[in-house]
Amino acid sequence: MCRLNLSVQPIHTAFERLTAWLEPQMPAELVHAHEKISDAQLVAAALLQRIHKFVYFRCWWQFLKLNHFAWFPSEVQARIRLVRLTPVIKGLSVEVQILDFVIIDSEPLPISTFKWAPRCKFPGAAHGFGTAGPVYGFKLHAWTTLTGKIAQYEIHPANLHDFTVGCIMNRDWPAYGGPKQIGDKEYQSGTYLTPPKNNAKRLDPRWKEEYAAARKIIEFTFSVLFGSGLRWGQVKTMLSLRLKVGLLVMAHHLKFRDLAT
Repeated sequence: MCRLNLSVQPIHTAFERLTAWLEPQMPAELVHAHEKISDAQLVAAALLQRIHKFVYFRCWWQFLKLNHFAWFPSEVQARIRLVRLTPVIKGLSVEVQILDFVIIDSEPLPISTFKWAPRCKFPGAAHGFGTAGPVYGFKLHAWTTLTGKIAQYEIHPANLHDFTVGCIMNRDWPAYGGPKQIGDKEYQSGTYLTPPKNNAKRLDPRWKEEYAAARKIIEFTFSVLFGSGLRWGQVKTMLSLRLKVGLLVMAHHLKFRDLAT
């Protein structure tokens, strides 16, 4: 299977390929004939921002209108429509599939620096702790496959324990074929495959050394999302945060899809 690297393709070519792939997947109820561009074209343009790692949507939209697509609508209208499309984008970014193994972990999504957290008014944000220390905001909890594809993800306040969110995500466990779940020490229980604690008197016979190597897959996936802008820019609402994460996950998954035809 030939997978194109859209970051090195001409913007017009990449835009057309993405639009052709997205068009049949857009729900008919969101199509409006009077709009300057279709929903598929709008999502394609937003995905290209993440692929080309532009930090701010406003700068990206101005760049497209000045250099490539003068007929695009205003940046404000594009933002409003993208927020409306957020549930559709999340639905397209992940797919339910039968899996033997999944790797579970979380990644901090800080809304503000810890120092300025008392002045932050972001609804739902909370104090929590990540691998790098205290964080104020949210966490991205995800399952990944052994190839690095995100099978499902959730965004929750940073003060929720990883195990608690893991139980929430396990509601969809049967739909994925009941896969074995590889986690870190935050997920210590009889359900997950986790490394033993340093003071453990008895080792879990289910734990194998290759599981420790498999855990690096989700760490690499999070590093890819981080490098693509997971913590860049500013968000002011929960919907805009969900939109940002959905587009990043969707852009990450393009490497697993065949867009050559």
